Amino acid sequence: MKLYIELYFQSDGVDPLVVIKKLKDIGFEPVVGEYDFAKEYNTPAEYGELVNSIARSLKGTDVRYRLITRRK
Repeated sequence: MKLYIELYFQSDGVDPLVVIKKLKDIGFEPVVGEYDFAKEYNTPAEYGELVNSIARSLKGTDVRYRLITRRK
């Protein structure tokens, strides 16, 4: 499975380059197209870990996001 992130930045939030680095640091890769980042996972437990990692990484950034899961 693949987890995609769609980001919504606010002008009062942190620099978008900081957000990009945070997501890359937890293993997400930038993608071109409908979504902003993607990462593959295999189990429901991995999915849960990814969701928690995203929430921790983006806390306090004023960035809103939407998660989308698709088969590879």
